[in-house]
Amino acid sequence: MNNDMISLDHIALHVTSLEQSIRFYQNILQMEVFGPVNLGTLSASGRFVGKAVSGGQGLLKGIIKGISPRALHDQYTDIALLASSGSKYDILLVQKRYPETGMTKSVDGKTIFGFSCTLSQSINTEILAWDLAQAEATFQWGDQNYDGTLFTEDNLIHSIYVQDPDGRVIELKPGTEDTSQGSCITSIDSITLHATYPEKSAQYYTKTHGFSITSDSKTTIPGKRFIWLTDSSGRRLILLYGLISPDGTPVQAGGYGLDHFALTGLSIKGEKHSIQTDVRMNPGNLIENSGSTYLQDSDGYWIENYPES
Repeated sequence: MNNDMISLDHIALHVTSLEQSIRFYQNILQMEVFGPVNLGTLSASGRFVGKAVSGGQGLLKGIIKGISPRALHDQYTDIALLASSGSKYDILLVQKRYPETGMTKSVDGKTIFGFSCTLSQSINTEILAWDLAQAEATFQWGDQNYDGTLFTEDNLIHSIYVQDPDGRVIELKPGTEDTSQGSCITSIDSITLHATYPEKSAQYYTKTHGFSITSDSKTTIPGKRFIWLTDSSGRRLILLYGLISPDGTPVQAGGYGLDHFALTGLSIKGEKHSIQTDVRMNPGNLIENSGSTYLQDSDGYWIENYPES
């Protein structure tokens, strides 16, 4: 299977507080933000349901039986789009609330550990670290392409690993080329996923989608296993991250934290309808139903087969 053209289009993250997350990505990582937007406002039927919701429980109860679960879900879901380089929107923040109480749902469990970005060549990482410290952001230095806990003194280049408000770890790699004018981040390169059984997860991606395993830490790192998946050109796209408890049992992946991630160039189609947040990543044409299909990997993560533009 030829997968040269597979690329990471965007990541959809659940967030506990959309306001705090927007502030972090906008002020700390200097990303462009579009939103927040309530999903219920993206369609005429959704706006009708929205009026019922705003009219109070009495009016809502009168029409509740005629409302689809999806339409009700949209009324209690708010989103924001983030652009790293300014050329496209590549992160979707999703905040969900409980219809019964209006309280936001909190991120928990082990789903997406984080993702990796390349900084603009013009960004001095020492100055960036100073800025992060001044902003009281949680971060550390570490070897590239891992989880931020490994630091080898002999390495000449290290990444900065910074945590977002929900504890996800974002690797900021020093840039070698300037491909984006005036941006802090030039691209989002790869995603790190918790995997209960990394070897089983790797089999899914290699056999189903034609990825290659470029490195496997196996048992060399106590309590952890890292498997890098690449396309056939060697470009790193997915890092599978397995944790092992002290008694030797694998730590279970799963929870509420990753809505989905989108890949372009997949040859296998999936389901046309999904429970995941499905929007077109374009503020000029922000509508539900992107035309994508969805697949589910061995850990239960949803992969959007995003149509190439």
